[in-house]
Amino acid sequence: MAPDLEVSMDFDPDEGIANLDEHLDTLKRAAEAQGFKFDRHAARNELQAATFGKSRRAVARLLVSPSGAIAIEVKGAE
Repeated sequence: MAPDLEVSMDFDPDEGIANLDEHLDTLKRAAEAQGFKFDRHAARNELQAATFGKSRRAVARLLVSPSGAIAIEVKGAE
């Protein structure tokens, strides 16, 4: 079984996730190349929900499994 695809993104409470569209486009291309399912719109919505109301800088880590399942972890920036 293929390992999950993963990307880490910087989050700023005033600006949102830096380069979000570029990160999602890169994930989409990687998913297509490896035969993963990937719903770009759902990933974007989940990232926005995971960072909603955050008042400090953080790093959002998005994982995509071969089946298309998404996991998101948001941790304070170091």
